[in-house]
Amino acid sequence: MPSAFTVLVVDDSPTQQLQIRLVLEGGGFHVVCAENGIEALKLIEAAMPDIVVSDLQMPEMNGLELVAEIKQRYQSLPVILTTAVGSESIASDALHLGATSYVPKRELAEYLCDTVSQVLEVVNAEGETPSTSATIVRSDIHFEIGNCEALVPGIIARMEQTLAELEFCDEMQWMQIAMALDEAIVNAIFHGNLEVSTDLRQIDDGKPFVDLVELRKTRSPYRQRRVYISLSATPEVATFTIRDSGRGFNTAELPDPTDPANLERAGGRGLLLIHSFMDEVRHNESGNEITMVKRKSAPTSFGSDEDEPDEDEDEI
Repeated sequence: MPSAFTVLVVDDSPTQQLQIRLVLEGGGFHVVCAENGIEALKLIEAAMPDIVVSDLQMPEMNGLELVAEIKQRYQSLPVILTTAVGSESIASDALHLGATSYVPKRELAEYLCDTVSQVLEVVNAEGETPSTSATIVRSDIHFEIGNCEALVPGIIARMEQTLAELEFCDEMQWMQIAMALDEAIVNAIFHGNLEVSTDLRQIDDGKPFVDLVELRKTRSPYRQRRVYISLSATPEVATFTIRDSGRGFNTAELPDPTDPANLERAGGRGLLLIHSFMDEVRHNESGNEITMVKRKSAPTSFGSDEDEPDEDEDEI
């Protein structure tokens, strides 16, 4: 990931702030820091960063309030949360409100740079939105790929074009959809087709995971397997289906992906994000296909109608 990308780190703890700065600078990112949400918004207004990494528990303006303000003012600016034990409920609310991803604080050294790179790769893989004079009422698109994760951002960008034609969502909603798609497709490659366990990421800085992925890309039967991706969308609802060619798994053994307590689990991050960002998620019986449904929702407007007095009440 190029060093030109600027990360705004928001954390009121000088020690935590320094740790995050060192991790990100070690990954080649330029880092600026703020002590709370109010200071962060001033820095954003002065010079827009590429991404924000924010703590949740802060004085003056906490992480949840910061996400709400960024969603209102800067919809194209992604926010990654740093979560700690005890902040699971707030983190879950922030994900539903507009945050793009999260990293547990105990795993910052292992996963923060990768997560920042993942989000930036997805966000920056945008294609030009085609103009059309006709009204599109339905769109269906299908992809088939091998075990090449480098193709995923381009496929997601093509699906963004489709949803943009349908005027389906705003920029921040799209970032969340894109993250869910990225997690689902990459999981289909690594865990579905190549059958590599996520537990290997916890060993020796993830080297056994990477080595086994590269080995199985060259070995039968793994290298022949394909991933099938489809989108069926109208202006009101979008249905995404990702199917791998692997042996599947027992979905009953999955931890509850809707439980905020699982934010701090080493595994299952992808499914938690998917369930946070999609309205409906289901697996087929064999466990090699996931279907995700997203329904159109009105853009959130903070401090608008709810804060204004009801005209009828004023007349009473």
